Amino acid sequence: MAGYTREFLVDAYVWRFLDVVSIEDLLKLEQIGYHTYDTYGKDKFREYSSLDADYLKRYKEYLRCQK
Repeated sequence: MAGYTREFLVDAYVWRFLDVVSIEDLLKLEQIGYHTYDTYGKDKFREYSSLDADYLKRYKEYLRCQK
C-alpha cells in the first residue's frame, strides 16, 4: 500500500459526498472519518470506507485536475 496520509485518506472519503450533501454535513463526515481512522487505523478505515486502489487513483486524478 502506498504511504497515504491520514488527511489524504479522510479527504478521499469525504470527496465521495461533495455533490450530494451540504458543507455542514461534509464537515461532520470529515469528523466521523478522522474518528474512524483514529479508532480503527489506516487499513480498517480504508476497508470500512471502501477506499480501494481504483477509487484512490480517481481521487488523485481529480486532485491533479484541480491544480
